[in-house]
Amino acid sequence: MGKNKNSFLSFIPYFLGGLIIGMFILNFNALSSLGSVAPALCITGLVASVIITVLGISGFFQLKGRASIRDANTDEDELDRYMYRKYADTSLSIQTGLVLSILVMGVAIIQQTDAWIYIASGITMIAALLFLFLLPTLLPVMYPERNLPSSNEPDFADKLLRASDEGERHVMLEGLYKTFNTMNATLFIGLIVLMMYSISTGDGQIFGMVVIAATLIISNVKYVLSIRNKG
Repeated sequence: MGKNKNSFLSFIPYFLGGLIIGMFILNFNALSSLGSVAPALCITGLVASVIITVLGISGFFQLKGRASIRDANTDEDELDRYMYRKYADTSLSIQTGLVLSILVMGVAIIQQTDAWIYIASGITMIAALLFLFLLPTLLPVMYPERNLPSSNEPDFADKLLRASDEGERHVMLEGLYKTFNTMNATLFIGLIVLMMYSISTGDGQIFGMVVIAATLIISNVKYVLSIRNKG
């Protein structure tokens, strides 16, 4: 009972935060004319997505080149730290560029901006997707001494988790748990913001609200069933 109460109370700050943001939106009339600034927003987002994606692709080749060079003078501990951080930074850059490019392409098509914007964002999206799939192929190059699964194998993520040692599993699971909590809070706030936006502008976001609510419910059901069945 105490755990359930603490879990409920933990959502109160996010509810209040979403309510405050929603009240701001409710009184911000400029939101009703967002379509007029859509081209500028698309260009800004496109430039950001291209820069971030290029940085990620550059990091991919830097990591591949550094991981391939080993000699007697190589400090393995220093190399491992570099590769670990570089892989994380590269993955984050590529994923961020992918999300931004999809967002820009969607807004550009919906708002019917210049065709070159969604073509450029589509090219950026394809490049980001390609290198996102190629990134796991670096793992055998980074750690040739370990028997890691190939990225082409079925259930690659599960096999990679099983191939990791206890320390690596702890780091990954801790990161995933924090991500799960952050996603829950962010989607909860987003649900409130969409509701207030709909009230403010008259532009009903019911479908978006249903999608967010369904995502929240499905992710929580999946998480609870996963840990419940372990008991």
